[in-house]
Amino acid sequence: MSDTKTFTIAETYKLPSGGLIYEKPVAENITLKSMTARHEMQRLNATNMPLKTLADIIEDCMIDKPATHVYDLAVGDYEFLLHKLRIVTYGSGYKVNLICPYCEESIEAIAQLDDLEVKPFNREEFETLRTITLPSCGKTVTLKVQTPRMLDNLETKTKELKKKAPDAKIHFETFAQLLLAIDTVDDQKLNSVELEFFINDLSARDLNKLMNTIDKLNNYIGLNNRFIIPCPSCGEPVSTFFRFGPEFFRPTTD
Repeated sequence: MSDTKTFTIAETYKLPSGGLIYEKPVAENITLKSMTARHEMQRLNATNMPLKTLADIIEDCMIDKPATHVYDLAVGDYEFLLHKLRIVTYGSGYKVNLICPYCEESIEAIAQLDDLEVKPFNREEFETLRTITLPSCGKTVTLKVQTPRMLDNLETKTKELKKKAPDAKIHFETFAQLLLAIDTVDDQKLNSVELEFFINDLSARDLNKLMNTIDKLNNYIGLNNRFIIPCPSCGEPVSTFFRFGPEFFRPTTD
């Protein structure tokens, strides 16, 4: 007998990527059960890898565990599952506060997380973004899609670079992001020293192309984080972006 019957709430959702982008097979449809008090206390426990903690909670709330750890899913899939876990636990209502740009009145409203649309996914377009030819040097670079693990590692990598070259007048976080994002150069996996030399020798034009493509790739999968809220004073539709805040896991609307 399936243990899904023992949970008050269990909902099934389709991953934005359809599970099509991973080396190990990931099911297209994921069933989540609601968080427990133990999960909430686990979330509140301070850690230097917060995304790992949330990934573990998401995975523990999945009826069938994926072959690829949630921590190694694309950030868009991970954030989608995080939204759905919040919905299945606390409901879709999410309190937002903003100023109407038309009448300049303050708005306090309950937006619906369920209203956030999933971005359309096309595997061919996605794979095209993963492989680019740089315009100046002509080298072909394949990219890794950003994962929660990579985001947690970004701070550590940034600190390592600063410690290694404290007098370098560069944006260390950008350098760290490039080191974590590049998979191969001309079909070759470079070691850390070779990769650092490759990045340092890039022209500004190639760097710009690389950074723009990384941004596009990492934003290709997931939710369109835009709400449309009618202003209660003037009735005009007001557009605002979703932002993670205290209301996400401690909703006062619950």
